[in-house]
Amino acid sequence: MMKFIALALIASTVLAVQKDTKTILAEIDADNFGNSILSTVQMYLQAKGNAEEVLVLLNQLLAGLVDDQNKHDNVIRVDRSACTRIVTDLENSIAYHTAQVSANAQMREDNEKALAEAENDVRQTIQDIESNERTFAQEEANRNKAHETWVRKNGEHDDAIAAVDEATKLVQHLSLGATFAELKPKFEAVQKRLIENESHGALFQPIVTALTELASKVDQKAIQRILQLLSQLRQQLVEARSVLEETENRQAQRWVEFSTHLSNEHNRLVERKNQLEQAIQTFKTNIDTATHFFEVHTLELESAQETLDAENEWCALQEQTYATQSSERQRQQEIVDRILEHLTDKLTATSQYLGGRF
Repeated sequence: MMKFIALALIASTVLAVQKDTKTILAEIDADNFGNSILSTVQMYLQAKGNAEEVLVLLNQLLAGLVDDQNKHDNVIRVDRSACTRIVTDLENSIAYHTAQVSANAQMREDNEKALAEAENDVRQTIQDIESNERTFAQEEANRNKAHETWVRKNGEHDDAIAAVDEATKLVQHLSLGATFAELKPKFEAVQKRLIENESHGALFQPIVTALTELASKVDQKAIQRILQLLSQLRQQLVEARSVLEETENRQAQRWVEFSTHLSNEHNRLVERKNQLEQAIQTFKTNIDTATHFFEVHTLELESAQETLDAENEWCALQEQTYATQSSERQRQQEIVDRILEHLTDKLTATSQYLGGRF
């Protein structure tokens, strides 16, 4: 009875092992790769009748999978290094071009603001120059007119003084005994000159009257009175001429100083206008330069960003491919390992399964 039980247990265990082997091999057989390997094993076993060559073949296949994985590991290490380097370079390039875009945008904005201010300043400066030139022209005209007036009045005073001097000489001749009849033509000429002097006609009227009286009666008292009047009149004329000359000199000096000031101011304004116009050209050049490099760096930035996106996509694809292929090779290694295990430890059960496949 005990022997029967023992034999039954042994048979049950064998059946259990056989069932487990069949289940495992069936799972392997359901896989495309496993099905292909089992078909190859089945073909070799049927042709050779032993498992030695099959084991060698499977070990070679396993070694090939390991070698493929090692090669792929090396490839992914190179790819990862290249990805890191290229991505870093692209990120640095993006950071550089981003900074350049910002810097050139700021440069353009600053120069546009400076340009607007300079253009306002140059317009105001041009107005100031025109105002300065109008002032100079007006003041110069006033000075010339004042000088012409002085020249005319000074000449009139000179004529009046000369007439007084001539009248004085004639009266003195009378005082020395000359007769009026002898000097009559000269007296008439002097009277006419005094009367026709428009600027001093009223001043000369008493002298003209006194000289007319001498024509009818000449006496020393009248002569002395006339000489005294002539002397006083001459003194008044000389003093008046001196006042006019002092006024002319003072106004002339004032014009020299003011015209110098206007000229200096004009030179300063013209220089400022030239500087502003030069600055305007510089600002315009800076704006053009900033705009050009803004566009250049914007294009470079867009290109670098597109390249980075493509590089990241490529690197991600390599990682995905590596992970997928590595997982597949790992699965294939596990299948080959399990088949090798069954051929080594469970050859009979494996042969039985393979013999019943088809």
